[in-house]
Amino acid sequence: MHLAPKKQRLFVTLALTLFIFGRAAAPCFGSDSGLLPSRGMQPADIAAAGTTAVPVSIRCEEAGFQLYRAGEPYYIKGIGGQKHLAMAADAGANSIRTWNARQAGSILDRAQGLDMTVMVGIWLSHDPSDYRDPAYRQRKRDDLSRLLAAHRNHPALLMWALGNEINLQGADTPEAWRFVDELAQLIKRRDPHHPVISVIASGRQALENIAAYAPTLDAVGINAYGTLSDVRAMIDTTAYQGPYIVTEWGVNGHWEVRRTDWGRPIEPASAKKVEYHIKRYRENILSNRDRCIGSYVFLWGQKQERTPTWYSMFIENLPGDDPLAVACPTVDAMHFNWSGLWPANRAPFVAAMTINDTTADSDITLMPGEAFVARVAAADPDNDNLRYVWELMTEPSVLGRGGSYEPRPDVLENITDGKRPMLELSAPAQSGEYRLFVYVLDENGHVGTANVPFAVSPSHTLKAENRHSTTGNS
Repeated sequence: MHLAPKKQRLFVTLALTLFIFGRAAAPCFGSDSGLLPSRGMQPADIAAAGTTAVPVSIRCEEAGFQLYRAGEPYYIKGIGGQKHLAMAADAGANSIRTWNARQAGSILDRAQGLDMTVMVGIWLSHDPSDYRDPAYRQRKRDDLSRLLAAHRNHPALLMWALGNEINLQGADTPEAWRFVDELAQLIKRRDPHHPVISVIASGRQALENIAAYAPTLDAVGINAYGTLSDVRAMIDTTAYQGPYIVTEWGVNGHWEVRRTDWGRPIEPASAKKVEYHIKRYRENILSNRDRCIGSYVFLWGQKQERTPTWYSMFIENLPGDDPLAVACPTVDAMHFNWSGLWPANRAPFVAAMTINDTTADSDITLMPGEAFVARVAAADPDNDNLRYVWELMTEPSVLGRGGSYEPRPDVLENITDGKRPMLELSAPAQSGEYRLFVYVLDENGHVGTANVPFAVSPSHTLKAENRHSTTGNS
């Protein structure tokens, strides 16, 4: 067909407009996406098949991607962790993420009792050589086949997640992603009722590799902390055209923050963590619902990762005789995010902590045995009486990588019955790196936290011998 130059220009302009705005309005219809308008079996298909599975699918609609469960729209309001599930359900959460399948049956049963669902994780190696090893690949096929046989029809199953951040430590290779795609195909042959995803540490190259080598995946899980605000723009500029789930998010990662002169990360107080959770959920998760089909906040529990409080939304190992876990203010924040309402009673507000009226970003160094005064700025939204528990710890000498196990550091001293927001103490006699924690408790099972790292050195010149990188999830 021949067009006059003016008409040619008009035709090209119209075509570009339709291309650009058509993709923006319905990203799931990208011509190179390989996606179907509906992914997964529908309720009528499941009933005809005579299975107890609750059907889950991802559909492409005019407004973008939509997750469905039992034929109804389902937006993931999820937690990462397997503890305090009743509290999660009461706060408005509807789904649980696991990183492996070791206790899949138990967590699926517990979730069903709370009307929640489970994204079941299937652990995959981070070692790229394993994906060239026939024995490893066969072992994973066999393990997966047994897992599917045992749990594919469980009513609480939401989807399967192949691997967690295999791109982080070297396995972001064509061989690895081809094997992920092979496992995804195996799942779909045995279980056509549930979507299959893989979880990555946020990164452009992994998305490009998934688009090229793992097209069977129904969605991608992305773990992002301080870079969560950049995730959508990053995805939109890659060849990957499918939906995504934010599978880990929360405060800034310990690799993303300012460090002391001797290389230790500075943790925000719990009030700042609340700000992060409210702002990021609204601006970086809910605002992208045309492509983001939900999220799992990290961590609904407690773990030691650089500190015992950094990612923890509960404190389960309080100093002293407190037997029960207490909830941090980030639990309140998620209650608000999921339900639109704050809980009836909220955790203490802890804004800052100082040593000798100096904040952590001033690189505090004390002489051995030097007396000092710590203070915490705290208040309670409900005017509850507050108690101050203090704990002095060494800094960890063995560091996990990519979320791997990290032993809890030694405790040198704790004061469990503090009535005032201040503490008079003496620095350890031995030179080294330390951190002072405060736990501000109300009378209703809540806690606010803060900590300050400091060094002890006769010369006040302690420096990092091996400063850790401030980029990368390490």
